[in-house]
Amino acid sequence: LGIYPSNKAMRPLVQLFLCFLLKAASGIDTDKLGETIPCTCDKQQQHDHKCEIDGYVGSSLIYEDNLVRVWNFTLAPGEMTSMHRHDHDYHFVAIKPSQLEVYGEDGSRLFDFRAEGVLGFRMNGEMLEPIGIELPWDVPRVHAAKNIGEDYYYEILFESKRGALPGEYLDAVKSEMVREEVIDEL
Repeated sequence: LGIYPSNKAMRPLVQLFLCFLLKAASGIDTDKLGETIPCTCDKQQQHDHKCEIDGYVGSSLIYEDNLVRVWNFTLAPGEMTSMHRHDHDYHFVAIKPSQLEVYGEDGSRLFDFRAEGVLGFRMNGEMLEPIGIELPWDVPRVHAAKNIGEDYYYEILFESKRGALPGEYLDAVKSEMVREEVIDEL
């Protein structure tokens, strides 16, 4: 994988970090994402305003391999994301929480919530099903979010490109480490 430190004592920490990265989602190849265009449905008088849908589930890509994609997601107060679609299960960690307002594909306001802590979603048809908790509202796969709080919002979002489970990812990491050790011994 080329991401392991030469110090073998550090490898368990890297493994733990990689397992943590696994929990998430999106299915469009990165080179096919195109340009992201912030949605403006919150500024329209009628609720039939539709924004272009893209695969930008975050602000910028931090890391990617063949199993996961990790995004930085930052929103200034009053800023809105693009209208985007989630194609796989994912998790996010809100580093700096804020109040977010969510809009549906048709431009209608759906709900607002305090985005904080760790939250995960699993695909269920055209909806996202929360993992480990119950929410009072439905979350569609296609949506946009607006920061209606007074401070910047910052999260890290983890997508699982292949639907791999943490154990499967760890097995792949261990297999790569064993291969590297065999090569080192030759």
